[in-house]
Amino acid sequence: MPIEIIVATVFFTLALILYSFAIWSGRVASHFKLWQIAVFFFGVSADALGVWVTVKFIGAIVLTPHAIFGFSSLVLMSLHFLCVFFVFIAGKEQSRRTHRFGLFVWSVWMLSYLSGFITGLQKVI
Repeated sequence: MPIEIIVATVFFTLALILYSFAIWSGRVASHFKLWQIAVFFFGVSADALGVWVTVKFIGAIVLTPHAIFGFSSLVLMSLHFLCVFFVFIAGKEQSRRTHRFGLFVWSVWMLSYLSGFITGLQKVI
């Protein structure tokens, strides 16, 4: 397996750990704290780096169902991060909608992660 794909997989798995931890800990606590927002940021950044490494290796954006889910979830994750960040900075109360939206985005992202995982396994096996 090419080193670029291994590096991208490490970034995606790091994103899975960080992003999941941030979303679920924020949900359990009913609000995001600054450290959770930092973990959230690093999770989104890890996902973006994984996408960047993958696109650089492939040389183009290929529109497969996995890629569409992946790009959509990266955009949604980024929007959710910005929403949480600005609500936190403004000192406003975080609504249930924010956390529900976060779980929706996390679910879309998990579909992308799992579809990539399954696709990768099929190529190895």
